[in-house]
Amino acid sequence: MEIVKALQLSFVSGIGNVTIKKILERFGSFENVFELSFEELSQFIGTKTANLILNSKDLEKRAVEEYKRAKKEGVRLVPLTDKNYPNNLKNISDPPSILYVKGIFPINEKAVSIVGTRKVSSYGRYTSEKFSKELSEDGINIVSGLATGVDTIAHKSAIETGGFTTAVLGSGIDIVFPIENKKLYEKLYMQGCIISEFPIGTKPTKYTFPQRNRIIAGLSYATVVTEASKKSGALITAKYANDYGRLVFAVPSNINNINAQGSNLLLKEGAFPLTETQDIYTQIPYLKPEKHSKLKEELPLNEIERQILQLLNEPTHIDLLVEKTDLNISQLSTILFDLEFKGLIKNDNGIYIRLV
Repeated sequence: MEIVKALQLSFVSGIGNVTIKKILERFGSFENVFELSFEELSQFIGTKTANLILNSKDLEKRAVEEYKRAKKEGVRLVPLTDKNYPNNLKNISDPPSILYVKGIFPINEKAVSIVGTRKVSSYGRYTSEKFSKELSEDGINIVSGLATGVDTIAHKSAIETGGFTTAVLGSGIDIVFPIENKKLYEKLYMQGCIISEFPIGTKPTKYTFPQRNRIIAGLSYATVVTEASKKSGALITAKYANDYGRLVFAVPSNINNINAQGSNLLLKEGAFPLTETQDIYTQIPYLKPEKHSKLKEELPLNEIERQILQLLNEPTHIDLLVEKTDLNISQLSTILFDLEFKGLIKNDNGIYIRLV
């Protein structure tokens, strides 16, 4: 099974995500990798790495146990080879070989991350709320890390507008950190998506948070730093965004605020100044909505309808929708008809277009 083999390869010590991506680009799937001979694999990645992979049979049992545990706890496992693996994340140099997912999935890939200090000022709170709400109302997926401060404000603001938000954890997906965000975690599960690359039960450490920051940057077309100190983890996220060729925006801040010096430093280093949401759309026109995208409250939608609407952030042919969902053509056609009847989408010769 592809998922089990993805877990098995992810458990091999000494092999990083960059190497795994290169192996998959060459051999196509995780299952294919384990069917190769030593000679075939070593010719591509060298004898040492080939030995690590092909002598990892003892990890297969651990992978099976992890798969069963995830299934029992309602966690979806999404290997890098999965058709619904986020494209933005797949295109970075070191994407996670497998994602642990809770909530609505596939995610809305028109995403912008909003990050910053845990010790947020009233001004930082204002700007974090402002840009999260305005982007969310425009149908943008707000990505952040569920930490206290700016992260929490960004997630809550998106939820309050009825938008979509994605939290990337620096722990196993079953561990809520900080614990005071337990209610927010539960809301995210219902109105957004929670993602981790760490095995179930992994506790957060000073090493896991920088690692998860690359996922926040990788999921997003742009990273927004609303307020951050010089030592803030938000600057690590911004660095990853730069490394991945994504845009970085920073809100100009009070020069006397020690918890905002990192934001001003980013501006000195070339980040785009952010004073209004249009600044983002000017640099990334694709993200600008044609119409206001907030759903009418009088039209309640079930989870699968919301998922399909997220997939329709750009015009999409019905055949592609079939590929991206677990529905057959008959089931999908029924749901699309209902959405069209509600005035939320239109059908143009098999290409479905979102209207709100």
